[in-house]
Amino acid sequence: MAYIGKSPAETGQLTSEQEITATAAQVDFVLTTAVARETDIIVSINGVLQPASAYTISGTTLSFSAPGLTLNDVLRIQHIGYKPSYFTVQNGSIDIAHLSATGTPSASVALKGNNTWGQAGGPSLGTDAIIRTNGKTIVADITFAGTENGMSAGPITVADTKTVTITDGSTWTVF
Repeated sequence: MAYIGKSPAETGQLTSEQEITATAAQVDFVLTTAVARETDIIVSINGVLQPASAYTISGTTLSFSAPGLTLNDVLRIQHIGYKPSYFTVQNGSIDIAHLSATGTPSASVALKGNNTWGQAGGPSLGTDAIIRTNGKTIVADITFAGTENGMSAGPITVADTKTVTITDGSTWTVF
């Protein structure tokens, strides 16, 4: 197929088919490619599709429960071709420099509830940030989901057309 620009990278697993003729009472079969989940393959026995609940996968081993297949049953495995890559980030492997939104690392920067970056814990004053401050006017709609509480130092003004919704299960206290 012709492409304008670079052709797409070939990633993942290509589709393939494997056919195995069973021995009497055979329950375990070796696959040519490791499979992560039962739903990554399509399995049939003598042309009859098998649900994923009919077998289990462990790496390259496909297993059926006893009594197993009968002599000369034909097991066909179609590898679907989708094999995503999974990455696990180890605990403690990302430092504050890699979380900075501005490129300037700071232990006081945090992702706020409105998905913007700002001062962690709100602005603070004094040695060791002993006093926390908050704004005086609410300029965005705020909804408590019912699973959290909130507090503010007052007086607080809610800007025109903006609302604060406190769902059952939540409490907002203004001191």
